[in-house]
Amino acid sequence: MKTLISVNEIKNFASSGKKVHYIEPDTIITPAARDAANEWGITLKVGPAPEEDVCCAEATGLQTVSEQPEAPSVSPELISKIVMEVMARLPQIAQPGLVKEVDPTTGFALVKGNSVVCERFNTGNPNDKVGIKEILTIKESPNMATGFMTLDHTSFDFQLKYDEIDYVVDGTLEFIVNGKKYTGHPGDVFFIPMNTKVTFSTPDKCKFFFVTYPANWAELVNYQK
Repeated sequence: MKTLISVNEIKNFASSGKKVHYIEPDTIITPAARDAANEWGITLKVGPAPEEDVCCAEATGLQTVSEQPEAPSVSPELISKIVMEVMARLPQIAQPGLVKEVDPTTGFALVKGNSVVCERFNTGNPNDKVGIKEILTIKESPNMATGFMTLDHTSFDFQLKYDEIDYVVDGTLEFIVNGKKYTGHPGDVFFIPMNTKVTFSTPDKCKFFFVTYPANWAELVNYQK
């Protein structure tokens, strides 16, 4: 049976401290897992893990792992501070143009809404005018995904396999559920429970802010950009 690597496995790899992990040739890696691996600096290599040549080290007089001097201990507080400082710099690298202010100690973040530029959302129909931009990475927010979507005279079907809340910012956002149309205007909020099949629609243009739980919504619906 083929092995499947998802975001959860990447999180486990990252927590182990190892940057390179070896996988079987027929292992399936989800798109979200590949993105997470890039964020965490994890490299996945196909093939068996190399064995340490302890005998050769002893024969040449080299120190084995047990003979190496112990590395100085690092306090958990220092590790936490370093990680948060690195995370604070990642958004500017991973998402150019998106302006954030991140507290390096707590992870608290402010995202400037006027810096958000949506990218094309693949509905399966190249004629649909739909945009999306997630504003927090899965490393910054591992439990919830959040961002903005835009629609321009567009209607498309979608089945959610996660919970979603949508807040209408501009324009008119319509949902069709079980044959009934629900219309939202700026300030209105929609809640879409997991496994609900809906039709996203707008008679003009709209922009809305979304929050999903869990964060790996794209992996759950096998979304391909």
